[in-house]
Amino acid sequence: MLLLPLGGMLAWYSQRNFERILWCLIAGLGITWWCAVEQPWRPFKDPGGGLTLVQWTMSHDKSDRDAHARVIVNLNADITILTHGYGVRGTDHIQDWLGPDLHPYKYGHFTVLTRLPVRQLRSVAAAQNIHLVQIEIDTTNSLGRPLRLIAVDLPSNPLRSRMSTAEVSKEWLKKRHADEPDLALGDFNMRLGSAAMKTMFPQLQDAWLTGGVGWGPTFPRTFPIYHIDHVLIADWLHAISSRTINPGIGRHRLQLVRLQAK
Repeated sequence: MLLLPLGGMLAWYSQRNFERILWCLIAGLGITWWCAVEQPWRPFKDPGGGLTLVQWTMSHDKSDRDAHARVIVNLNADITILTHGYGVRGTDHIQDWLGPDLHPYKYGHFTVLTRLPVRQLRSVAAAQNIHLVQIEIDTTNSLGRPLRLIAVDLPSNPLRSRMSTAEVSKEWLKKRHADEPDLALGDFNMRLGSAAMKTMFPQLQDAWLTGGVGWGPTFPRTFPIYHIDHVLIADWLHAISSRTINPGIGRHRLQLVRLQAK
């Protein structure tokens, strides 16, 4: 995306027409590549079915907690993983939706909302602005086996090396015997298909690559150009569909993924 302003600026300050045309072509080719290859629009088709999973980086939920909660309730996913969501999980909307015998699960930066049995919640990392939590949910009825997830929240500082963050995270995952999950999701602050994400989870693939529909980027919410929130899945899982939704509130778009076992 930097090619557009950079190309425009260089074209503006170029002294010769040939240079102006050249820089305009370079900027145009860059934008075309970004739209057609890096972040392509995919025809919308959602056949439904499967286990539904919502991932939402809810960094600022104090503005209107009830509005956030209504979005979650209306989606009615089998599993909802929020980054933060501290105030939202305590609203009457969420409590009524879950029912009297269930409650939200909170560990570190993450909130888990589900009616399915949660078998495990444990910290993998909470240092250097790297937050990783392992979650195990009993999805036997829908997927044939439990689902082991890693919830991810990584630094957004643009000056910090993504590869260095990935290598540190990978080391912590190995030490905690959590480096072979079935699924990893959250705010990676890494682009789709990046080498850093492959370093962290080499055995997982972004659900968007196989099931993506509509527009993929998740940030900023009102005009998303960066695909920094991801749902990565193991090869025994199939993404029926993966789409982003503008919830009308907050800074990030949420992701709704439908999964089934292959």
